[in-house]
Amino acid sequence: MESVLTKTEFNTGIRCNKPFRSSIQQSDNELLIFGTDNFSQFPKRDGSILSRCNRALAVACEDDLVILRTGLDREYQNWLRANGLGTDHIVEYGIPSHGITLSEMIVKNPDPILEIIEKTRKAPVYVPWFSGQTEKAAANILGADLFGSPESLTLIYNDKASFKHICWQLGLSTIEGGLFEVRPEKSENYFQFEEMVHRHLSKTHRVIVRGALGEAGMSLYKTLGNDIPELYRQIAETGERILIIEPFLDVISSPNDQWIIDRTGNINHMGIREQVCERGMVYIGTVKGNPYSRTVCDSISKASIKIVNHMARSGYTGVVGIDYIVTENGIYPVENNARFNGSTYVGMIIENIENKILSSIPYWKFLKLKSRPSSFFEFAQKLGPLLYDNGRCDCVFPYDCKTLPISGDLAVIILATDIEQMRYLEKELKEMGIKR
Repeated sequence: MESVLTKTEFNTGIRCNKPFRSSIQQSDNELLIFGTDNFSQFPKRDGSILSRCNRALAVACEDDLVILRTGLDREYQNWLRANGLGTDHIVEYGIPSHGITLSEMIVKNPDPILEIIEKTRKAPVYVPWFSGQTEKAAANILGADLFGSPESLTLIYNDKASFKHICWQLGLSTIEGGLFEVRPEKSENYFQFEEMVHRHLSKTHRVIVRGALGEAGMSLYKTLGNDIPELYRQIAETGERILIIEPFLDVISSPNDQWIIDRTGNINHMGIREQVCERGMVYIGTVKGNPYSRTVCDSISKASIKIVNHMARSGYTGVVGIDYIVTENGIYPVENNARFNGSTYVGMIIENIENKILSSIPYWKFLKLKSRPSSFFEFAQKLGPLLYDNGRCDCVFPYDCKTLPISGDLAVIILATDIEQMRYLEKELKEMGIKR
């Protein structure tokens, strides 16, 4: 197909071909409907998984529609609108944060959304976090195009075990290791797990065990070999069935290479960003502004081109976020976030702000942080002059604030003109008690 890139057509992995939004929306006559619920990604859900539909509030433009499973934070919404961001087209289902997915809610009661679609007289496009069967059903009942793929394709690439197998098929270097199926009903299964972990420990001092479906630190474990019985019990209780067991390598950096395959099959490269990882493995943020070396970019681009070509040929549509690790021994792809990534929304917010100020933001840093539980208004007062104000750079943009009043958890985007300003603003946040 014409949209598939060749090596010579790709520009070293550091240039965005087109904005996020124009890779999703084909014309101004389309109504983007954001449903940023990630429940569909997890067959088993517990209290550690939050829906986080509010992430789309700052992403949306004036003519877009945002769907929330619970209620709207009016203070945050008023702040966004006062800064010329967000939309007034919002549907609130008012249903608790746990239980059925947002797409299932839409299927059960599409009327509030259909009313807005009828008023706008635009062609609807449903833009979910994760594309599965219920997302397709929701799009159908809304008469909308789905910016996503069939569930079978989403799962093939998003699953870490099957993605590693695809990398092997494509001839890409991967971390030495193997797959293990958890079968706690079989007594010998524990001893097989123990033997596999010890086999890797004979070559390295630490082993990492990754669940095939986990994200953001879920189903992710390290062991020195002294806690294997407890580790096995913990994994078995989660219901995780397929594990990847590998040596834990010393990581120099963790790049994320992000792409979009649009509804016409065109491949668009959105750029390589540096991920911020806690304890060497749990993603907590993203940094833009410190470019990787040509060697690292070339290595990543060669691997990514093979992966996204494979996905485009299969018919995949949507965001692709390929995570790599850079080590002294090589650069390896470790997972494929075949869905919207947390940093996808950040990138779209940055684009909204850049369109407003008509210039680029040279440095930004996205971080998941914690503050004292408070209302958004109280938090904004706490930030004082650091708070984003109508297109100003060298400031802090609060984001993903739904749990701020309950637990104090939120995310921020630090916008800076240079690296020193970015460090200064992060230091100021820590001194205010806003930190990890």
